[in-house]
Amino acid sequence: MQRLRRLQQTIVQQRDQIARHNNYLLNEQRVAKAVFDRVAHSGCLDAPNIRYLQSPYALFNGDLLLAAYTPSGDTHLLLADFTGHGLPAAIGAMPLAEVFYSMTAKGYGLAEILREMNAKLKRILPVDMFCCAALLCVSAQRRCVEVWNGGMPDGYLQAALSGQRTALTSQHLPLGVLRAEVFDHATQVLPMLPGDQVFLLTDGVIDTCGPNQQLFGVERLERVLDANRHPLQLIAEVEQALQDFQGQARDDVSMVQITSQLPAFLGVPAIVYSDSGQCSPRDWSASFEFRAPSLQQFNPLPYVLQLLMEVHGLRAQGPVIHAVLAELYSNALEHGVLGLDSRLKRDTGGFAHYYQQRKERLATLKYGFVRFSLQVEPIGESGRLLIQVEDSGAGFDVARVMARPLDLDRLSGRGVSLVRQLCPAARWAPDGRSATVEFSWGGLA
Repeated sequence: MQRLRRLQQTIVQQRDQIARHNNYLLNEQRVAKAVFDRVAHSGCLDAPNIRYLQSPYALFNGDLLLAAYTPSGDTHLLLADFTGHGLPAAIGAMPLAEVFYSMTAKGYGLAEILREMNAKLKRILPVDMFCCAALLCVSAQRRCVEVWNGGMPDGYLQAALSGQRTALTSQHLPLGVLRAEVFDHATQVLPMLPGDQVFLLTDGVIDTCGPNQQLFGVERLERVLDANRHPLQLIAEVEQALQDFQGQARDDVSMVQITSQLPAFLGVPAIVYSDSGQCSPRDWSASFEFRAPSLQQFNPLPYVLQLLMEVHGLRAQGPVIHAVLAELYSNALEHGVLGLDSRLKRDTGGFAHYYQQRKERLATLKYGFVRFSLQVEPIGESGRLLIQVEDSGAGFDVARVMARPLDLDRLSGRGVSLVRQLCPAARWAPDGRSATVEFSWGGLA
């Protein structure tokens, strides 16, 4: 009886010790999760055109969902799935979120963001950890979606008018596996009209296990997609199908749906500046010429935009300036230097052929340039910015293009119309090889 009493006393002491230790660990995880959520969910996931569902398998979610606006009004969206779940899987999400938000805000494209993400994860993750990811750039203005899928289940692009569904398959290895010199950041570009939707999910959905050890699988998911009649209810219908399947989740389950939607306005700068602007440069000019080797692997837009945003009076117009610069640079590179015909993009097949030609011609480019000429001049307390973008191409028939109405509904030939809409002061040289736009601040007309 004495031994039983000592055994009972020992068990009670160990139980209390385990309970205290468990509460201590749970409290640490709650604090860490609060910090993690503030970092990981500081974007635009609450936007009206984004719907999502995340059901964590543990207190921490190994799935990561991020969304943020670019300075030009496009939407970058990342759905990632780290190996494992819980705290170890969430550790890699912090640097990933930092790269995603900071580079998106500065105007970098998917290729630059992907290279930086992969290099950082390759450097910090142990060899048995990696990150499957799908990264999107949804541009309602350019009527397209740019996709990179590395190790994630198929996503789906659903056309609103035709009802056609296109699978967004994985064509790359996950992030954090390959060294920087062999990492493939090539993306797929597809037409996406306003109202079209992209649906992404993690493997926790299709790997949900039923009562007979059957997996929910892709076929059941596609039957739900085929039966869907109200796109706004798709995620709820998939969730209901998982419940009817009586499945047991073995991993984190995440789904996200994003609709292409034109931004209501481009008036909120993506980057918040803390300086007073008293040291802002007010009278200067600069010229940059980017030649073939740079055009092949360097995106000059964030570099040029960062320089312009040092001018305090221009910061409120940062998103519009970025949108105009992006269109002018795209036209100069693709139609001027590379000689691509935008009429190829009139249908889905033409879209794929256009961007395949773009990739091939850029890879073999030997000559050519795109030149930016910037001039900032003060006018009293106000000021004016002049930007000239010139290319080495053959030019185009300016009079014919200018005679067209400002039609933004077509898939091709929209660049000039968009620039004229955002910047009425835009003008083109008669030979079509250079364009000049003007922005003013401080009350100038």
